[in-house]
Amino acid sequence: MIHEEKIWLGHPIYRPFDDHTVAFCHEGPHDLVDARMWLVNEDGSHVRKVKAHAPGESCTHEFWVPDGSALIYVSYLKGQQGRTIYRFDPESGVNEALMTMPACSHLMSNFDGTLLVGDGSGTPVDVKDTGGYSIDNDPWLYVFNVAEKRYFRVARHDTSWATVANSRQVTHPHPSFTPDDSAILFSSDKDGKPAIYIAKLPAHPSMLSA
Repeated sequence: MIHEEKIWLGHPIYRPFDDHTVAFCHEGPHDLVDARMWLVNEDGSHVRKVKAHAPGESCTHEFWVPDGSALIYVSYLKGQQGRTIYRFDPESGVNEALMTMPACSHLMSNFDGTLLVGDGSGTPVDVKDTGGYSIDNDPWLYVFNVAEKRYFRVARHDTSWATVANSRQVTHPHPSFTPDDSAILFSSDKDGKPAIYIAKLPAHPSMLSA
């Protein structure tokens, strides 16, 4: 055991290429958690906050860029449809707003964080005040070009987000890039049962259209 608190802790993830740094989160309704994301050294020392939430702000779905350079997460505010992608530098401790985005439930990046992929979603269920966070349902997968601050629709996921066999996760798209960045893997129950699908990306990024 490296860290213990009498609250709901979750989502532990080692920083890639750094066996001494672990990210974790304070779980619970997103609109009631005042600081979701934390880091701790592998020996349990130096517990530090990634970001204190602003009033009305929720943060979610943090992940390490696979090359270990940054922690990416999403911020959204009560009463707003869109969201903002943030990058946290674990060396400097700086949080940087990268770009705005449609409401996506899950993000993931390619190896160096130059491209991100997300799954359009609807009103979040992990908030207490669901009326204050009402979002139109979005059935699309998106690719985000971080340097150009642009995003593109790739394909429809059309998942139902239904709970299957007591699991909420099996119908969540959770998109990710193939190792060569040529396609997107995602889950969906659009054909009746949860399955894994692949959406190929065009050979030239300029062929993507908004």
